[in-house]
Amino acid sequence: MNRPLLAFIAVAYTLSIALSVVVGLTGGGESPLAFGFGLASMFVPAVAMLLVVLATKAKAPSLGWNRFPLSYLPISLLLMPLVMHGVMLPVAAALWGGLPWASWLRPEPDGLYHTPAARNWGVLTPAGLVARMATNIVVGLAANSTLAFFEEVGWRAWLLPRLMDRMGVRRAVAVSALIWAFWHTPFALGGIHHLPGIPILLVVLTLPILTIGAGLVIGWLWVRTESIWMVALAHGALNNWGQYAFKFMQDGEPGGQPRDMVILGAGGLAVLAVGSLLVARGLSSVLVGSRERPQLIRSGERE
Repeated sequence: MNRPLLAFIAVAYTLSIALSVVVGLTGGGESPLAFGFGLASMFVPAVAMLLVVLATKAKAPSLGWNRFPLSYLPISLLLMPLVMHGVMLPVAAALWGGLPWASWLRPEPDGLYHTPAARNWGVLTPAGLVARMATNIVVGLAANSTLAFFEEVGWRAWLLPRLMDRMGVRRAVAVSALIWAFWHTPFALGGIHHLPGIPILLVVLTLPILTIGAGLVIGWLWVRTESIWMVALAHGALNNWGQYAFKFMQDGEPGGQPRDMVILGAGGLAVLAVGSLLVARGLSSVLVGSRERPQLIRSGERE
């Protein structure tokens, strides 16, 4: 690796460790800084990229602003959430003896849905409930994808193409997924990625499974589209929709008990399997053309 690449990784990891140490010293998962620093952490890759570009005069990333391939939009939005739910729901049903849907999802005798005060949805008609859920889905995706954009600027738009120049496409996607996954480890240790009731060590051991798998899928998506929109949406959909059904269960999202990490781990393994298959079968390490980044060749045709 050259100096800008090493500098980017060093700065990104240093900032992740610094944020995590501050949160860890002020209460960990219970720290008043945990939420704000968690949001700030998603800006770290873009900040690291900007610092390296300014310091080394390396080229800024090409983000593919004008590329929005609609054929990849369903994959970007739905692939990882559907894979996770397809595995996690059966595993949860087996471990919990059924799926404990929240009682407020059943209408009261008046035919209305009396949602919890904490949700701030009030009393809803069936149409109102559907509208609230739809709004939650769209707003959540928009918010998470906006934050994910800053991560993707650093990891996929800047780091991944430069790794591809040095080690080929498949290996670069795999290496970038590993670097990205373990960049999250300090956040788990410091409490920024905090799951109530779960030992930190279990979180540290389980979350990389999902993150590596997601890195493979998002890396594959970047190579296929070179579109910041597609990878930011995929990342945002994973963050907001990856455990969406569990938000409407009595026990909440996985994470309340150690056995619930088995559910999340199963979803992570499923994403890892899909990501590995996409990288193994869907990418080529052949460099073509005179552009800075490699493009994909498949079946003898330039895509």
